[in-house]
Amino acid sequence: MHEVEIVDARTPSERFARAQADSAASETALVTVIEDEAIVLVGYQMLFESWGYAVVAAGSAAEALDVLRGSGRAPDVIIADYRLKDGQTGVSAIRSIQSEFGHAIPAILVTGDTGAERLREAAASGLPILHKPVNGGQLRELLLRCLAAGPRS
Repeated sequence: MHEVEIVDARTPSERFARAQADSAASETALVTVIEDEAIVLVGYQMLFESWGYAVVAAGSAAEALDVLRGSGRAPDVIIADYRLKDGQTGVSAIRSIQSEFGHAIPAILVTGDTGAERLREAAASGLPILHKPVNGGQLRELLLRCLAAGPRS
């Protein structure tokens, strides 16, 4: 039987730079998550908090906006499920929060939909899309890219 050694192919300086970027991004970043399934929402909140981010977790755009207005902060990134209650979509939730704060806050759509029409609708938004079940590594990479990109005017 052979042993397999897992090696990080990045150089020490690349690993250090990544660790600093993760730490710097998480120190001040506010992630707003909109998901209408309570158990999934709690899971996202726990995950992002474990990564060191401040989190606003809400079941709808209206709920998120209430909390954000009270906090006096705009989100640094928005993550929204594509299909929400009452016929709402993650795209409309994201757009309403962006409108409230007057700029294009980086955002990610998450979907479990597999229907071609729904996927076309989501893709037409121009937002990055992650498919359920969400891979934590992919989510973190995309989140860091969104945070690095920052707000767009």
